[in-house]
Amino acid sequence: MTNMPPESLDKLRQVSVATLATALFKRGLRHQVMQNVHPLSQKGENMVGPAFTLRYMPAR
Repeated sequence: MTNMPPESLDKLRQVSVATLATALFKRGLRHQVMQNVHPLSQKGENMVGPAFTLRYMPAR
């Protein structure tokens, strides 16, 4: 896992989800999906951190 500088994490906390989705779309990641995600509180800080790409292959 790579360590990001705190300055980068602070900048990412200020960016909207739509902006990040558009940037990923332009780079070829067309299907970013997170299902059943809900905020823990009404007004919280944006969640920023490392992510992992998983490939789901259903059993046939």
